[in-house]
Amino acid sequence: MKTRGVPIVMYHGTGPYHPGWPWGHLRTPLDVFEGQMRALAEEGWTTISLDTLYAHLADNASLPEKPVVLTFDDGYLDNWVNAYPILRRYGHRAVIWMSTDFVDPCNEPRPTLDDLDTGRIGESDLNDMGYLSWTEMRRMVESGHFEIQSHGMTHTWYFKGPEIIDFHRPSGVDGYVRPPWLAWNLFPECKHVHPLTVPDDRIPYGTPIYTFGKSLVTRRYFEDPGLTARLVGRVAAGGGAAFFERAGWRDELLGVVRKHPPCEDRIESEEEYEARVKNELAVSMRLIEEALGSKVRYLCWPGGGRTPKTLRIAQEVGYRSTTTHYLDPDRRNTYGQNPHEFNRIGCASPWVWRGRRFYRTDPGYFIAFLEYFAGQKNSIWTIRRYKLHYVLRYYLRGIS
Repeated sequence: MKTRGVPIVMYHGTGPYHPGWPWGHLRTPLDVFEGQMRALAEEGWTTISLDTLYAHLADNASLPEKPVVLTFDDGYLDNWVNAYPILRRYGHRAVIWMSTDFVDPCNEPRPTLDDLDTGRIGESDLNDMGYLSWTEMRRMVESGHFEIQSHGMTHTWYFKGPEIIDFHRPSGVDGYVRPPWLAWNLFPECKHVHPLTVPDDRIPYGTPIYTFGKSLVTRRYFEDPGLTARLVGRVAAGGGAAFFERAGWRDELLGVVRKHPPCEDRIESEEEYEARVKNELAVSMRLIEEALGSKVRYLCWPGGGRTPKTLRIAQEVGYRSTTTHYLDPDRRNTYGQNPHEFNRIGCASPWVWRGRRFYRTDPGYFIAFLEYFAGQKNSIWTIRRYKLHYVLRYYLRGIS
């Protein structure tokens, strides 16, 4: 076998499914996650730091026999409540990519699985929905089981052009689902709370929604406030929420747009855009370092959004490496490849097939997934066998 590759596994969170929690589709079930961590320990895998991986990529530093990097995107509270106790139990370490706008301001660390297991709290007292606080991150870093690296600040989406694609209205009207980032951009102080904490009507009904893109790769479009005021005013005059009970409400609002085309809108200049990106990457690095007393050298691009320009800016700011690739078969994180670019893979739960997510996967499938990335190509047959089993199980028993 060629030089063994180093899988960098992408998780978001782990825990039970909660109806109404908008990021539940990103979670690995708790028992599945623990099975994976147990399998890593039993199969001889060693979880390593990003510094250790970088030293290998840049200088061919030695690695354990079966190295793997575990990472968690976004900084969800369940990383502290659920993942941290399990990682400690099996002697593993991991990376959290934290978007600093979302840090919870609470000072006291919240209960974890350990508190539940020892009887200090009941099941109803264990909340794992939300985002991490600096206190919780500090505890995890001091334990040696976690490092905190940057996921930028905003992790949002911005308008990018003058085309109106929708209008804000009560959820459910004509299938409308409010984009979380609409409230984030208007009320950034609320980013750490459950999105539904901001009620629909706090955002004025009739607010236009323009074409949008990921914040770090989008030159931001600033809407015409006069047009927005006219649209919101028309909805308010028509009864607010009741306005959207009319059959032709959309045509009526588009008529306002045609009659009063935007004249005070603009798109940020290239210089403004680059300065904004540079500021975001630099400030997120500084905030984490000051709060936790540890170095931030690595960056995970929010939503995977990056360009050659943002890669250049990240290096200018001082990041060693960024998560530049995903499931790239030609990049296995080995010496000789660009040390500034990491390639990640999924965590095998959920596994997505034809738009359907399969969460109830086995430790053996997870291990085969890692082995295949590391270079053990005959593991593909184990992977295919598990996938066939999961598809048949779904069609025969409805289990995904």
